[in-house]
Amino acid sequence: MSTPRRSHGREPQAVGEILARYLRTSGIREKLRSPEVYDCWPEVAGAEAGRHSRVVGFSNCVLHVEVDSAPWLHILSSFKKRELLDGLRGVLQGTRVRDIKFRIGARGGWPVEFSERDPCPKHSNPPTTQETSRSSPA
Repeated sequence: MSTPRRSHGREPQAVGEILARYLRTSGIREKLRSPEVYDCWPEVAGAEAGRHSRVVGFSNCVLHVEVDSAPWLHILSSFKKRELLDGLRGVLQGTRVRDIKFRIGARGGWPVEFSERDPCPKHSNPPTTQETSRSSPA
């Protein structure tokens, strides 16, 4: 009877070790711990911003959000970030959100209804800085 060959010269590992390593590196542990952070984004962001952004991660008290364009990245990170943080803190109980990091997402990663919707003249462009400042109370 011969000894089975090991591929790649690695020693066998326990399934628990493999799973623990996957949970550490994938970011899924944070998602499982704090699903409400993902669920409340559309409510906190609002209908318009919610159509142009989505939560893609939450780790070390930092929410990671993808947006669909550079103008929306600028608006959310420059003009709306404080308001969004305050909204998240008001809605979430027991989950601390210290910061929000925005980035432009790859079109291929967006849900179909997001990436392939018909352009709507009213919603295809983000509001200008003047429109944003007029609509928010001073």
